[in-house]
Amino acid sequence: MIIEKKDLSEIRKKYKDKKIGLCHGVFDIIHAGHVSYINSAKKKVDILIVSITADKYVNKGIDKPYNNHQKRIQIIDNLRNVDYTIVNNNHSSENIIELLKPNFYFKGKDYQKQDFVGNLNKEIKILKKNKGSFVILNDQLMSSSKIYNNKILPDTKIKKYLLSLSKKINIEKIINKLKTASTKEVNIIGEPIIDLYTSSQVLGLTTKDSVLSVVKKKNESIPGGVIAVAKMFSHFVNKVNLYTYGEKKNLKKMLKNYKNINIINICPYKKIQVKKRYINDYNKEKLIQLSNFRFNFFSQNEKKLIIKKIKKIRDHLIICDFGVGLFSNEITKSINNIKIKKYINVQTNSLNYGLNFFSKYKNFFYMSLNEKEWSLGLGLASIINMNIFHNKIIKKNNSISITKGKDGSAYLIGKSNYRAPAILTNLIDTTGCGDAYFALTSLGIMCKVENKFIPFIGNLYAGIHGLEIGNRKILDNKGFYNAIKSNLSF
Repeated sequence: MIIEKKDLSEIRKKYKDKKIGLCHGVFDIIHAGHVSYINSAKKKVDILIVSITADKYVNKGIDKPYNNHQKRIQIIDNLRNVDYTIVNNNHSSENIIELLKPNFYFKGKDYQKQDFVGNLNKEIKILKKNKGSFVILNDQLMSSSKIYNNKILPDTKIKKYLLSLSKKINIEKIINKLKTASTKEVNIIGEPIIDLYTSSQVLGLTTKDSVLSVVKKKNESIPGGVIAVAKMFSHFVNKVNLYTYGEKKNLKKMLKNYKNINIINICPYKKIQVKKRYINDYNKEKLIQLSNFRFNFFSQNEKKLIIKKIKKIRDHLIICDFGVGLFSNEITKSINNIKIKKYINVQTNSLNYGLNFFSKYKNFFYMSLNEKEWSLGLGLASIINMNIFHNKIIKKNNSISITKGKDGSAYLIGKSNYRAPAILTNLIDTTGCGDAYFALTSLGIMCKVENKFIPFIGNLYAGIHGLEIGNRKILDNKGFYNAIKSNLSF
């Protein structure tokens, strides 16, 4: 029987003298391993409940989950040894355990090695608080991800790349390296942006003036720019020191759920750029963009105060230059003079086109730009030969990334080029995808992840980010580790 969250406490009361067990997972492509696991769990209890992770919390990569949660729960609910099923709108089963208070919580023997997602310790803590027991079952392991990757994933260059990478990479080692970011403190400086999405019903052209006629349905305000980048880092590192500007209460509101972000407000009275985007509610296509201004202007006194704060930064400086006016000649000169590791992203867009080049930064540890931004800064119509980067940009102690949208990305270090195709291509919105790539590749470099793996983690994180409108959903570390494991399971 399919139940809802509100029914869990009632089930516990109804069967207070019975042994209740809980299994939890995605259960995407149902296989013999799932059935064996459920049957073994049922042998130990009177009542067995299976909770199934909702689609939006799966985050496994290319076309995953393969089956939506409505299909998955219908299949599981029809298995003979399952008494109740529930769709769990959460990353983990902590909420289910708290309400159900099961006598037993079951996992497969793959959890004897490592919990990649990192939820298990929290689940067990709540389980033991409610006098429940954790049980690892010894049934033969199978993997939905392996079945999908080997049998269902189309035989394209993406599959060939993932298969090749999986043979060269120890997944557990890579994830453990990324986890070392949890001890790090980073400093991020940049411009905040608010993306205001207006969802609209498109009616067509007006009869008299050939103007597009739309009906507004709803507005959604989503923090972007350096705010989004700070949120991305915060899911992986111990502490983020965010140097930005804007009204104090607005910044606090945008970051209220991010307790490890320390806001250093470098200019409290400066306006935040708002980009209002009208989108077609039917296909999410952008119709037009309106901005409240092009550039912010900072007085000499404001610049001096900002430079004074920048000079106090000691390590891991993340620069998010969106070309809104913060990074003036004086401030970039000060940044250039700081002898610490600098990770830089300089963006060119319709508001600052031709005015915001990477070349204003004279030294850096890592820089990530799209192909157009590199070509503009180099004064070229297009990038034909990668050797230009090795000859002009890359030195002994730095590296760069070149992002190419649907054509993937390249990571260049020393004399080597590491290329990766775009892992996900059917994106809803590319807003923030460049920031996502920059954030994860910077983290990978900080954590000394193998060079050949850098463009993969950047493409994967950016691809998942693009499955939502704007920066609405920031993928956390647990979801990302799960996505790595899923995409490289063959």
